[in-house]
Amino acid sequence: MKELLEVIEGRRSVLRFKPDPIPNADLEKILEAGRWAPSYANSQPWKFIVVRDPERRRALGALVERILVFRPGRVALSSPGVGEAPVVIAVVVDPARSPLHHLEAGAAAAQNMALMAHVLGYGSFWAGVAGRGEVEREIKRILRVPRGMRVVALLPLGKPAYEPEPGQRFPLAEIVVQEQMG
Repeated sequence: MKELLEVIEGRRSVLRFKPDPIPNADLEKILEAGRWAPSYANSQPWKFIVVRDPERRRALGALVERILVFRPGRVALSSPGVGEAPVVIAVVVDPARSPLHHLEAGAAAAQNMALMAHVLGYGSFWAGVAGRGEVEREIKRILRVPRGMRVVALLPLGKPAYEPEPGQRFPLAEIVVQEQMG
């Protein structure tokens, strides 16, 4: 087994997938990792919607394409990834179960699942949805998510169709402050 930090450092966003199906045993491990994410007061406000239907995945993929932001001088993420991934997991949370921390809990669950997918040899990427207004409403309609619940993210999963570039991060000296800022 890889050391935890190696797993975290090695996980990359994968935007293109092979069509190979994900065995149920692997998918269950990925979902189990999400289930064991931390949540405020162990509220576990999440539901995970597993989407395998090709038409539904394509519809979700078209919505994700609409929320990608293009900024001058930055590489724009543009990919059919959600629509072509063999499985998409929608991370949905119930604010009534955790009024102040439901989004954080959903984010932690998505991260756990992305890390487990990486360990098992699958790629994924985070398609953030919460707060995207019309896009979130349309995803909720497609997946029949009840009115009061929120969609935090879509997590497409599959075997990577390419080898992602190694990651880079700012040095700790640039992001860590001792005691207080300023």
